[in-house]
Amino acid sequence: MKLSKSLNHHLDHLLNDAVKMLSSYQEDLLQEWRFMLQSLKNTNKKSVVVFEFISEFLERFLRSVNEGNVDIYRMLNELQEDWFAYFQRSPEPEALIFHINLLENAAHKVLKSRIAYSSKLHPSVHYLFSKISEVMLFQSEKENHSIWKDAVILFNEWIIRSQNFQESIKNICYGFGYFLPFERCALFKFANKESVGVGLFGHHLNNTEIQAIAEKIANIPVLNQSLVKLKSQGHEMKNFQPIYIPSAAIDLPEKYVENFELTSLVIVPIYVPEEGKIIGGVVLDQGPGKQFTVDTSLFPALMKFGQSSGELLSKFIEADIKKDNLPKKDSISLSPRETEIIKLLADGASTAEAALKLYLSEFTVRDYISSIMKRLNAQNRTEVAVKAIRMGIID
Repeated sequence: MKLSKSLNHHLDHLLNDAVKMLSSYQEDLLQEWRFMLQSLKNTNKKSVVVFEFISEFLERFLRSVNEGNVDIYRMLNELQEDWFAYFQRSPEPEALIFHINLLENAAHKVLKSRIAYSSKLHPSVHYLFSKISEVMLFQSEKENHSIWKDAVILFNEWIIRSQNFQESIKNICYGFGYFLPFERCALFKFANKESVGVGLFGHHLNNTEIQAIAEKIANIPVLNQSLVKLKSQGHEMKNFQPIYIPSAAIDLPEKYVENFELTSLVIVPIYVPEEGKIIGGVVLDQGPGKQFTVDTSLFPALMKFGQSSGELLSKFIEADIKKDNLPKKDSISLSPRETEIIKLLADGASTAEAALKLYLSEFTVRDYISSIMKRLNAQNRTEVAVKAIRMGIID
């Protein structure tokens, strides 16, 4: 057998494995999809029709599998044909990606709850939903001459070279700016149960200033509303679209607007949909004081960049702080005041907030932090908190 035919056969086998697994647990899966559909309706999602149509089609297909009728490529063609026959138009790429990710998330959730070591089976499920997305987007790309997939491929090939956490955050920021029409990029990590945004790296920005940021999400209403909504829906719904902010002066704290000369910007979620994890976000703009608008045709690329970044960072997060390389707790002598400051840093408090709570000047708190960083061999405030937790200095 030629290797090309062997590869085709192997990939077909993966699709069949995915369908058989989903069919075996179809009642649980269908129940999960119905729950998600109701959640979408409750949030008044305009594009809920995409989720509803595809989930109902897959429900009919999975029920037919029990009857012995398994022809995946026929199913994919029928899905495309039925969509166009009913709607007479192509689905919007950003809405399609969003809802297919939700459908896939539900599948992973059900399999994890039912099959031991199910993570080994997830690639075939991901492949199945990727094929569904590919078929549904095909006509849309022909009509719109979409090239966003090329940008995603280039970005993925760029960031995959990252060997550690520090390289990954640099490559992600550079990739967002280089492969998309943006000038500046700042990467943030969510901490303390997604209540604080901590600066990690900045491209074409003062990196020291970015890493000094530890801002409460509650102080950024447009972002806070999105996160609150996601938390109320449960982790399986954590897959949200980029947020376009036409006027930063309205939606962001004044100190950042003035310091970085922010005007228009886009916030892109950094997430791992299969695990229901939101790691952080990327803030993008086209330079100091520049106003711009965003075409939603760019959203599919932004969403895929965010997902690829999340999957990479989830592997490296805190990986540069090896437990075996940590100093022994007994070898580090910290005063009660220093321990208090570390606890506040772990909670996301700024220097000013820590000073206010401890009745100290900001200069004194900065001196404390500088001293703590040296003794813990930490590069920034976030690393101080992480090391202190892993060493048992704080809970």
